[in-house]
Amino acid sequence: MILSANVQLALMTKPTDYFHCIRVVDAAGSTWKALTTLYHEVTIDGILYTPGAIVQVDNPKMNTTVDREQFKFTLSDPSFYDAATMETNLTGYSAQVRLCFLDATTKLPLTAIEDTVLIYKGSVDNVSYSIRTEEMGEVLANIVCASPMSDLDLKKGLYLSRESTRNRNPEDSSCDTIYGGSGILQLKWGKK
Repeated sequence: MILSANVQLALMTKPTDYFHCIRVVDAAGSTWKALTTLYHEVTIDGILYTPGAIVQVDNPKMNTTVDREQFKFTLSDPSFYDAATMETNLTGYSAQVRLCFLDATTKLPLTAIEDTVLIYKGSVDNVSYSIRTEEMGEVLANIVCASPMSDLDLKKGLYLSRESTRNRNPEDSSCDTIYGGSGILQLKWGKK
């Protein structure tokens, strides 16, 4: 990854001023949420990111050769405004997280797309709510995005049928002999 000159300068300045921009996109390609940890609105690559809803961003930690750490972030939702969407539709939505920086001298956000670092691109894996009923009370939506290496942990069985295979690819004949009766079948695996 090549960092722009502005990002390199921002990283050399101590302390480094940065913020996150999180965008969640539905199956139709429309932006469901575009949020930032910056204290005011910012437009990056034509997307308007609004502040205020992000409570916490838990960045993945690179700790092994094959990292399976998930990306997590928490939103404030005191009125349960987004509860219906989160509980029924949010799993599977695309998510992108960018690490953005403030200019070292002006302290204004760097808004060019090349001055940001894409730190996560994947999909929402699950959503949960936590409700704290202390004196003030708070409602938090915890969103967990899939690990880029999550398929390496796949342990569930794979069930195929002729119809499901043909629905994916009409020319795929790999499951045509599954229903060959109760006798032993000699299957030839691989492509034609």
